Amino acid sequence: MLDFIKYVSVAFTAISLAFTGWLQYEKFRLDGEWHIDTCTEETDFRSYEGLHLAWRVFLSDDPLSAPVVGDGEKVEEAFAAIAPAARYPVRLVGTKEISSVSLTGRFEGAKRASTGRFEFHPTLSRRLLSGYIPFYQRNVDVLEGSFAFTAGNARGPARAVRLSEGKMPDGVAPFACMGVTAEDLKAPAPAEDDAPAEDPAAEIPPAQPD
Repeated sequence: MLDFIKYVSVAFTAISLAFTGWLQYEKFRLDGEWHIDTCTEETDFRSYEGLHLAWRVFLSDDPLSAPVVGDGEKVEEAFAAIAPAARYPVRLVGTKEISSVSLTGRFEGAKRASTGRFEFHPTLSRRLLSGYIPFYQRNVDVLEGSFAFTAGNARGPARAVRLSEGKMPDGVAPFACMGVTAEDLKAPAPAEDDAPAEDPAAEIPPAQPD
């Protein structure tokens, strides 16, 4: 009888773990529009170091089919928007586990195509229980990880953020590439003291002829 109870307990635990894993897998859906940022920290070419690139992609995550697939285009370089006519497409395909995503892509370019790979995992978001007790919850809308491209043997950190109606969701920190963000590169608004001084002579009316 004790052996039977032990076997039932083990079976129940295994089923519970499997069900919990399935729930976590189902909650980790990738469907939607994503913004992917990369920062080149290692490369064979010094001129590529510190280069920021970004893509806008649409991912499809059908639970009845194994691969995750997506299509998109490069939309930013060095935190500057790329004109629509100058954007190059990318196609992604990969797999998803309970806590990780692997995507392989073909990236078209001006002279040649290259391939690359992203490795992502969900982040943790800080929440407050009952308004004051902190705890951390898995955030499947912000993924962090790394990338590696054949172009220049470039590699470094990467981040993918699921967009809401085409916009970055509130509360997401700007992506930093070697300590630099898009906010750092924005031209500061001219201060009032920097405005060009008016010419006092312009206020003097011309002399009237006698």
